[in-house]
Amino acid sequence: MLPERRIVITAEPTDGEVGRILRSELGKASGEGSEASAAMRMQELFLFMADHAQHLAKTIIPSLESGAIVLSDRYADSTAAYQGVTLQGIVPDPVSWIQSISRPWNIQPDKTLLFILEPESALTRMQSRSGREKFERLEFLRLVDENFRAIAALDPQRFVLIDAGQSEMAVANEATEAVLNLTG
Repeated sequence: MLPERRIVITAEPTDGEVGRILRSELGKASGEGSEASAAMRMQELFLFMADHAQHLAKTIIPSLESGAIVLSDRYADSTAAYQGVTLQGIVPDPVSWIQSISRPWNIQPDKTLLFILEPESALTRMQSRSGREKFERLEFLRLVDENFRAIAALDPQRFVLIDAGQSEMAVANEATEAVLNLTG
């Protein structure tokens, strides 16, 4: 049974002003691996965080206040998982540090769907797309995967792990069921 509430589908980075700046900076950094300076890595984190804060203020909070269900493709956990890799060696325990500085103003999702896919399989799927982001490297994705799994292990009630190696239909069915169980 479908929920009777309005559903808002959104994503991060957003198409807002900060999101556009962030995408532009990521495009410039394409191909830069670990050679990006500490300052550039911190700038990138804070652009993600600024985009997230604007997303909360302009889309998520007003939608929730109006009674809508909000589904976001990527959110604060993604920032912690990805930027946690980027900031290794710059700050101690970067995932926890990122979570701690965003905790006072972030809104925790009721549920987070974590699509589990081996990094090798993810890269194979990405080959059909044009253009690559700097994050789309095997070792980087392995570390991101470890971060996501560690984040999920700390909050198993919130996370629904979905095997993304299944057929598209099976993945879609599991995701739909998870969302409908939440709204039921």
